Amino acid sequence: MKRLAEIRPGRTAPPRLSESIESRENRWLKRFRASLSGERAGEASRHGGESEQLAGVEGARLVETALRSGVEILAVLFSETGAKHISTLEPWIPAEARLLRTSDRLFASASGTEAPQGIAALVRPRVGTFDDLVTGIPLVLVLAGVQDPGNVGTLVRTAEAFGASGIAACAAGAIGTADPYGPKALRASAGSALRLPIVRGISAPVLLAQLSVAGVRVYAACPEDLSDAGSNGAAKKPLAPWEINWRAPAALLVGNEGAGLPAGLVRSADAIVRIPHAAHALHDNAAKAKHSPSESLNAAVAGSILLYEAARQRGLA
Repeated sequence: MKRLAEIRPGRTAPPRLSESIESRENRWLKRFRASLSGERAGEASRHGGESEQLAGVEGARLVETALRSGVEILAVLFSETGAKHISTLEPWIPAEARLLRTSDRLFASASGTEAPQGIAALVRPRVGTFDDLVTGIPLVLVLAGVQDPGNVGTLVRTAEAFGASGIAACAAGAIGTADPYGPKALRASAGSALRLPIVRGISAPVLLAQLSVAGVRVYAACPEDLSDAGSNGAAKKPLAPWEINWRAPAALLVGNEGAGLPAGLVRSADAIVRIPHAAHALHDNAAKAKHSPSESLNAAVAGSILLYEAARQRGLA
């Protein structure tokens, strides 16, 4: 890798020097490839585990969001196509960050998108803590086994928009939650994951116990037919979103897209919240009309509706 001044015809030289990447085997290109493709676990093993906390962001808008979010920037990579963005982004690129230049072909080999814009950044997200989640009047979003990265990113973005204090990404039994810092989830969150406190790797039962000690009431989002018995054996009657006092410290528990929430987590919650659905008619073989609730909402849609109700009660203008 050689250092060179980034000089383009008809332009004066910028104050920064860029480093040219000319090989697919370049270690920085490998790190970008691993982060932008979501294969960070394999890449981490080749770098002593360091990059387990790294994330790759791609595209001019998302890179600018990352640069302005205050997270640690390790490197910015651009190609011939992406060079046009450097003059705009350069004021936010930290002096200690590497500025790397490569060809469109090599950039495409590392890109996680079908139509690369030629600009990406390697960042180290903030490590969220439990204390971050319960600051002020907490409104915590707990993702328990939400597997689709698009759903995770959408919920993170909505949580920031509606004033959540933070997010916990937990497993639900053997079902894990998609990495909020994975490339697809980051794109879906539009960079919100880089600003909102996110706690990962904590056990859901342990988290719920800590929230209880902190005085945060936990509401499990699930359809009425998934209602479970409380710890005292009494059935928990589902509450409508507007029947809950979201102005008090609260946590919203959202489960897996298909399996929902494990019964144990529902039992541990303080209450169940259910979004009422319009009934629709179904006809059996005897042509008799029957009515049943509509199918459950998409996890991201349901979570967004409930977060909006919390924000409305808290005075969202």
